[in-house]
Amino acid sequence: MKSFIVSDLCKKKPSIRLVHSTVALGMGLDAPSISREIHCRPPTSLEAYMQEIGRAGRKGQSSEAILYYNNNDISKARKGISDSTIQYCQDDVNCLRLLLVKHFGFSETQYSGNPNGCCSNCKNVHLNK
Repeated sequence: MKSFIVSDLCKKKPSIRLVHSTVALGMGLDAPSISREIHCRPPTSLEAYMQEIGRAGRKGQSSEAILYYNNNDISKARKGISDSTIQYCQDDVNCLRLLLVKHFGFSETQYSGNPNGCCSNCKNVHLNK
């Protein structure tokens, strides 16, 4: 089943529309048609999160990363979770895209589109003006 799924996802126009999987499915996967990554809880590090969301938009198409979590998911009691991941999840003011690139030593993003398309924080700021 995994071989079938991976093979289909790697096509230009896959027939599969949704895959619920673990990180293990995505390791080494080059599926250019992926346009949305949904996490039901954050990975333990921003390095892992960046690697996982980087699977979307590989053809240059618009893509989005959605991160759902609750306070238990970002608790310091959660084994292995980094402080930077907790801070990232709790930040509801700063640009999330900029927070990610700053974590990796960059000072600005490559995004120049509509603020509504950048991140949820930018969208909220833009809507509240």
